[in-house]
Amino acid sequence: MATSGELDELELEHLYEVAQRSLHWQRLDEAKEAVQKILELTPDSTSARELWGDILLASGDKKAAAKQFKRALELEPANADAERKYGLIVLQLQEAVQQREALESGDLSRFRGAANKDPGLAASRSMLFPGLGQLYNGEYQKGVILAVVGLILLVPAVDKIFGWLLPSQPTSVGATVLGWVGLISYLLVWAYGIYDAYRSGQRIAAQQDQIGAQMPSEEGDS
Repeated sequence: MATSGELDELELEHLYEVAQRSLHWQRLDEAKEAVQKILELTPDSTSARELWGDILLASGDKKAAAKQFKRALELEPANADAERKYGLIVLQLQEAVQQREALESGDLSRFRGAANKDPGLAASRSMLFPGLGQLYNGEYQKGVILAVVGLILLVPAVDKIFGWLLPSQPTSVGATVLGWVGLISYLLVWAYGIYDAYRSGQRIAAQQDQIGAQMPSEEGDS
């Protein structure tokens, strides 16, 4: 017969599973309900606090999420994940304050790095090579990853193309398979880079339009 402590452990495992699965599928109400029950059982659990912060962040409440990540750090100072998430949110909140101050003062110079992005130009750069459109959009980490993956896949892809141009050269079955995999994978990464660069460019342009719409007009200032 299971003891009370064993039953609590089983209930906690079930609640964690429900909360994480619901968060993954964006069923945030279910995730909130599960993690609140967890916190009732273990209010000082750093894992529960971090999970609660993840759910709040997914809900769009960055300030409340930051409080939970901070609480997780207070409970477990060595929690690197909570520290990273807390630091990232603090930076985002600080940036939001700076952007609001810039909008209120009419100074758009802080947005210069992300302004005037053309989705078509972003896509055309990715047509030249994967990742260039993302770099143009300011998504440097994604751009570098796509560029590195593109370079890796380019080697067997080029080898396959040369195999077509110089069919007289004998090639092994393994080299042929590797060439096809590299070529097809490169084309998929290339196509994704174009699509993603265009969509990201559209999103950035929409954000800039929104910023411009929030700016007071000269007539309103006079």
